[in-house]
Amino acid sequence: MNHTEHHISTIQLATQDLQIIRKPEALKMLGISKSNFHIKINEGLLPSGISLGANSVGYFKHELAVVIIAMATGKTQQELKSLVQKLIEQRHNLLG
Repeated sequence: MNHTEHHISTIQLATQDLQIIRKPEALKMLGISKSNFHIKINEGLLPSGISLGANSVGYFKHELAVVIIAMATGKTQQELKSLVQKLIEQRHNLLG
């Protein structure tokens, strides 16, 4: 298990109550513009949103936190894409 994967496990284990945040809070967390946010999602550099209803989307706060840590530690774009894919795959395991 590499360092980034360890952080994913640590954050997910510490997150008993998952928190979904809306786009304005996600943008504030990341410090980027709306257009850059959508570009990064489309490029696979940020996890996609979760449907909350007909016109509502949210984002897992812990997923964004893991990506921020990866960016801060100098991960390459390919490493970020791989990390984001793993985060999205892990959503299927949230129920056990």
